[in-house]
Amino acid sequence: MTATRKLDLAWLVLVLLSVTGAALGGADGVGLGVTAVVALVMALKLRLVGEHFLELGSATPRIRRLMYAFCYGMPALVVLTSVWGDVLARLTGALI
Repeated sequence: MTATRKLDLAWLVLVLLSVTGAALGGADGVGLGVTAVVALVMALKLRLVGEHFLELGSATPRIRRLMYAFCYGMPALVVLTSVWGDVLARLTGALI
């Protein structure tokens, strides 16, 4: 597969994942399961962008590790916020 074809395929997958995430996020009665699926979609999108558009494969190991930590850390924070959102709101409200 050519490099251009890989980029086109990555772009198409990103579009499909974006539409899927928007459809899931707009649903009524969003629960933890939907939040986990949206976080998974977010992780996949971040990884695709990093690999195909930011060319992390040719980056230094330190930058690559930091970006992968971001790719998987942000979705994890979304799930944690969904689970303990009220606790976090009380804690941050106490700081203000």
